Amino acid sequence: MTVVIISTDGDQSTYNVIDWLHHFKIKVHLIDDKNRLHVNSVQLSKNNHLRFEYDNKKIDLMEIHSFWHRRGNISIAFPAIKYLEDFDFEKQFVKHLDQEQRKLKEYFNFEFRQKKHLGNIFQTDINKLIVLEKAQRLGIAIPDTLITSNKEELLNFKSKYQSIICKPLSDGLMAHDLEIGIITYYTNIISDDNLKILNNTFTVSLFQEKIEKKYELRIFFIDGDFYTMAIFSQEDTKTSVDFRKYNYVKPNRTVPYNLPVSVKDMLKVLMRELNLNTGSIDMAVTLKNDYVFFEINPIGQFGMTSYPCNYYLEKKIANYLSN
Repeated sequence: MTVVIISTDGDQSTYNVIDWLHHFKIKVHLIDDKNRLHVNSVQLSKNNHLRFEYDNKKIDLMEIHSFWHRRGNISIAFPAIKYLEDFDFEKQFVKHLDQEQRKLKEYFNFEFRQKKHLGNIFQTDINKLIVLEKAQRLGIAIPDTLITSNKEELLNFKSKYQSIICKPLSDGLMAHDLEIGIITYYTNIISDDNLKILNNTFTVSLFQEKIEKKYELRIFFIDGDFYTMAIFSQEDTKTSVDFRKYNYVKPNRTVPYNLPVSVKDMLKVLMRELNLNTGSIDMAVTLKNDYVFFEINPIGQFGMTSYPCNYYLEKKIANYLSN
């Protein structure tokens, strides 16, 4: 039995799952971003046959039992392009090769997903706004949300709520500066002082009402099952708005948590509509005991839920891939 895993170099969660697979005597091919994948042959006939080579190892699709897309992408080897005098033509040609590579990636993903699989290589960067819209249509509560570039619109929105936050539309910024270090964009409260110095127009940004919560929920979803951790982040001013601003001196209290069946059922439908069979879900329970949905990360870290709650998610993933 052989399992193929696509991940990024250095992802500890991947290595922990591989350790369990090795414990179960399962052969593993890890495809990461260190090397390129060489396509030996793809034969489309009555019995489709796909052979490729990675890290000097020949892999036959017929021998693969299951597939896990943890994170990252497939990089397919193409011959190096010689310098061309016509720069415009060269740009068009490189673009064409990129499209060729993407079509091959799509086919690889299609074939892998015919096997027992976990994750979706083309659903790692889902649109937050679409997810919020779908969740709302399914009856899942979400924070009131505004996307605007207009100060007056923002002031009107702010007047409705005791407090509002700003967060990125995408995954956010993580930049490296030689003098400052790593610059990260967290979720932040928009204060009256912020509004005073704000221009009348600004970059289109996402704003939400700040949810007053009893606790946050980090939920790992795998093939219909939920593994939930409650985080009492609101008790610490450092983590009350964004748990990622972690307090290592005085860590938040975390406990295993069981979601109500009604919430599980709605989340299952949402994951199915997004074509995801795994992912990390962020929610919160309000002071009125309402469940509010924030977002889904298809490739989110699950170790932070696994270890504190003794869920042994790495073993469960390995079991899923090997059974």
